[in-house]
Amino acid sequence: MRTACRSVLVAALLAACGGGGNDGPDATPDAPTDAPTDAAIPPAFRNPVSLPDLELAQMAATLLGEGSGKMCDACHGLTRTYLRSWDAMTDAGESACLTDLAPTTPAAAMTIVNCLRDESDNLWHPGKIGIHATAAGLPWFEYVFRLAHGDAWQAPFDEWTDRVWMPRGGRTPYTQAEFDIVAEWFARDLPNLDDVIASDPVPPPCDTTIGPEIATHVAAMETQGWRQVNEDAGINMFGCQGAATTRDCLSTFPLSTANTWSQGWTAAAPAQKIRILRELDYGTNFWTRSSADGRFVAHGGNASGNGSTVIDLQRGVEIPANALYDPGFFPDNSGFILQGGGGQFCLQSLLTGNPSSISFNEPECTTLAQVGLYQHLGRVNGGDFFTVHGQFTSDNGGHNVTGGDPATSFSSSARNTFTPMIHDGNDYVAKPQIEVSTPYEGDMEMSQSARLVIARTGTQGGSGFIVRHVTYTPNGAGGYIIDAPIVARYCVRGGKPGWSYDERWLTYHHYVGANDWQELGYASATDPAFVALRQQGAANTYVLDMLTGEARRVTTMGPGQYALYPHFRSDGWLYIQIRDRIRGREYVVASDVALIFESP
Repeated sequence: MRTACRSVLVAALLAACGGGGNDGPDATPDAPTDAPTDAAIPPAFRNPVSLPDLELAQMAATLLGEGSGKMCDACHGLTRTYLRSWDAMTDAGESACLTDLAPTTPAAAMTIVNCLRDESDNLWHPGKIGIHATAAGLPWFEYVFRLAHGDAWQAPFDEWTDRVWMPRGGRTPYTQAEFDIVAEWFARDLPNLDDVIASDPVPPPCDTTIGPEIATHVAAMETQGWRQVNEDAGINMFGCQGAATTRDCLSTFPLSTANTWSQGWTAAAPAQKIRILRELDYGTNFWTRSSADGRFVAHGGNASGNGSTVIDLQRGVEIPANALYDPGFFPDNSGFILQGGGGQFCLQSLLTGNPSSISFNEPECTTLAQVGLYQHLGRVNGGDFFTVHGQFTSDNGGHNVTGGDPATSFSSSARNTFTPMIHDGNDYVAKPQIEVSTPYEGDMEMSQSARLVIARTGTQGGSGFIVRHVTYTPNGAGGYIIDAPIVARYCVRGGKPGWSYDERWLTYHHYVGANDWQELGYASATDPAFVALRQQGAANTYVLDMLTGEARRVTTMGPGQYALYPHFRSDGWLYIQIRDRIRGREYVVASDVALIFESP
C-alpha cells in the first residue's frame, strides 16, 4: 500500500473502492462468468494489450471511473498523486508476491497466498497488491487458492474476495478483458496520465471562518440535540449507577495514572480522568465507535484474527461479529451497523439480548448494499435515520510507524451520498439516495442530528475541516431534496472528526508530524525525546470548540503509542482507542475532558 508511512496510507486508500476499512467494506462483487475451466492449468494472470499509450490511458481512466462517481472515484479521488501511489503499490506487490504467475504445486501457491497477507495484522488488504485488487475474484486468484488449499479452498477464497476485491458498493467487477486494460496501463507506469487526469488541486491557504449558523445550531441543540433528548428519555448511561455527577461515572475502572506506561497520558489536560475500560490482546482494524449509552464498543478485528468485535462493557465480554469494519451506532441508542457484504444494520435489542456471536442473519438485522463503506450515521429528531458516504482516505495507522495524517487529495468531482431510511417494524428500509457535490472534500462524517456534516480537505501545510449545514426538504415522492451550504472552516490538522451529542465539540486525532515539536513542548525538532517520538510514531486526540475554533490537546502519548478514533457518548464522556506498539496491546479508554471544558 505504500512505502514507509505513505505506503500504509495508500493501502488504506485502495482498501475500499466503495467504502470502509483499510478503514471500510461493501457488498463483495458478484462472481465473474469467466471461471477457470481446468484447475490443473494456470489461467493467465493478465493478457498483454497492444493499444497505443494514449488510447490505453483513455480507456483505463474511463474504466476506473474518472469523473463518473460510479467506480473507484466514488470512494477515492482519482488524482495524479493517488494513481502514481497506486502504481507504486502495484509494483511493490508484484515484486514481493507475484513473481511466479504459473505456480503448479500447492507449496508454491501457498507461498503466494501467505505473502498477500499484511505483516502488521496477518490479514489480506487491497493495498498489498495495488491495482491488482480489481482482479482478486478473477480466475487466476481462484486457481491459486484452489491449488494452495485443495478441497478447503472456498472459505479462504471467500474471505480473500470479501476483504480485497475491488470495486465495492454493488459495482460490477471488471471482466478479465477490462482488467487487462487497466493492468496494462499500470504495467507501463501510467503513460499519458497528465492527458487523461486533471491536475491535482492546489491546496488553498486556510482561514478559520465560523458563520452565524454554527452558534444558532449549537444553541438549538442545547434543548433539541440528542444529548438532551436521550437524557429526557431516561437512557441509562453505562457506568453511572450511583454516580453523583456525570464526571463520577465509570469510577470502577482503573485510572491511566496507575500505570507507568500510561501515567503521562493526561499531561495535556491534568484535571481530566482517563479510565481504562478494556485491554485487548488483539489488533483492531480501522475506527472504533460506541453506542450512545457507552455500553457497547465496536471495531474491526477480533481475537480469532478475522471479523469484527462488539464489546459489551457491562458483561465484560467480546462478541465476535461476522463483518469486517466501519461500525456506527444511531444516536437514539436504537441500532448499529457494521460493514461486510454490504451495510449490515441491526436493532440494538440484538446486543442487549446478550448474544454469544453475531451472524447478521438474525431477525433484528437488515443488509442495505447501497450504503457504502466509510459511512456515518445520524437521525433527525422525530424523523428519519440518515447515513452519508463518499470519497475517503482509509486510516488504519499505528500498526506500523505512522508519521503523518491521512492524505486529502480528494478530487474536484467528489460527491457524497445521503441515504435516508426508516425502520418499518421488521427491517431498515432505504429511501431514494441523494448525491451532493462536495469538491475536494472527503472523509465526511455526519453529526448526530444529521443537520451538520464535516469533511476533511487539503490546505497549505496539511488538512482542514469544512462544515456544511444540511436542510432536508421532502420532494413529494417519499424522498428529499438536500441543500448543504458551507457554514464553517476550521484550520486544524487531523484525521476523522466527530461530534459531541450536544454538537458543541469536535474531536479528532492527529499523528505527530515533523513540525509538532513546539506544540508538544519540546525545545527543537532535534530534541532527543522528540526524535524518539518521531522514530516510533505517535498520535494524540484533540477537542475543538465549534463556537470559537479553539483546539485543545487531550492526550500526551509516548513513543509508539497512538490515541485514535475519538468519539463521544451521549453524556459527554469521550471514548478513545489506543494502540500501543511497544506493549503490543490496544485499549478502549474514556476521558471526561470535555465535561471539564464545558464547565464555567
